[in-house]
Amino acid sequence: MRAIFELNEIGFQYTDTQKALSGINLTVREGEILSVVGSNGSGKSTLLHLMCGLIYPTEGSIAYKGMEFQEKSFKKAAFNREFRSSIGFVFQNSDAQLFCPTVFDELIFGPLQLGYPKDLAVERANEVVQMLHLQGYTDRPSYMLSSGEKKRVAIGAVLATNPEVLIFDEPMSGLDPKTRSFIIDLIFELNQIGKTIIVATHHLDLVDYLKSRVVVLSERHTIEKMGSSDEILSDTDLLIKANLIAEFSHRHNGTVHKHLSLGFLSHKHEQIRKKN
Repeated sequence: MRAIFELNEIGFQYTDTQKALSGINLTVREGEILSVVGSNGSGKSTLLHLMCGLIYPTEGSIAYKGMEFQEKSFKKAAFNREFRSSIGFVFQNSDAQLFCPTVFDELIFGPLQLGYPKDLAVERANEVVQMLHLQGYTDRPSYMLSSGEKKRVAIGAVLATNPEVLIFDEPMSGLDPKTRSFIIDLIFELNQIGKTIIVATHHLDLVDYLKSRVVVLSERHTIEKMGSSDEILSDTDLLIKANLIAEFSHRHNGTVHKHLSLGFLSHKHEQIRKKN
């Protein structure tokens, strides 16, 4: 699989004293699902923003499909169009992403900005309405929607441009179980049709479901470890060190016990025997 993103010794600082990332070396391959995990403040969102071209590294280099890019790269119309049409970013806070008068306006905004003819933009929006079960919502303003509905519209606004890469920042945040399940199924479906998926999360149950390659960011804003989801989730010392799990006290029959705060359960599939 070819490399979509190549990050070489990436560092980023918001101020002289506020370091967000340091020494990040990472390759994202076409068609894979990559999970980025870490505690709050470890640099997950910053890493996603760098890959989306929303901010630019203060150290190191980042390349998209072999083309190194900086802020000046987006002044070239050809690169800017290819990159912006190929990368779709879903914000953690849907309210930060939705700003049009109605849901349907949200869905056609991206295609129109990329120069799609109006009839093609409408066609793409209608396809997304069907895919994400948004019938009945198209004439509503986003502020009248629930958190789960807003999340589906935010994802739909990204899917309307048919990007090759979909980047999700904390996609499970603030959602009910039904919507969480819907989004997990959607991520699998999108990956099965060839989309590259990058997910930043501190929800280890999502990592367990996705069974992806995992990057663990430390509280020092570096990569602590990379590996398969099973390898990462079975390393209790690593998860404690990265502040992804912790011990908590629990009283039972008058005695105080300590337990690990494991927010995920490994699920097993029953063996199905084929009849002869």
